[in-house]
Amino acid sequence: MVQRKMIPTYGGYNIAIATEQMPDGNWAAVATVTQSTPTAQRDIDLPVPKERFATEGDAENYAVRMAKEWIEKNIPSEHTDTLQK
Repeated sequence: MVQRKMIPTYGGYNIAIATEQMPDGNWAAVATVTQSTPTAQRDIDLPVPKERFATEGDAENYAVRMAKEWIEKNIPSEHTDTLQK
């Protein structure tokens, strides 16, 4: 069964995480970064990682870290002073 979570973050971005237990018992996770502006919303599906993890929490943490790294690299420079790690 796929588990989904929405994690609020900074700069008008949110991170949606989906985790799934694979047939071999390991866990996989994917992330979508959502950017909201006053007039629109944009969803950026990050590449599906090949990494698998022993626990759901480890998979989720990896996907969140990957999404935060994407945000930090792509956030407009006027928002970089609001970054929280």
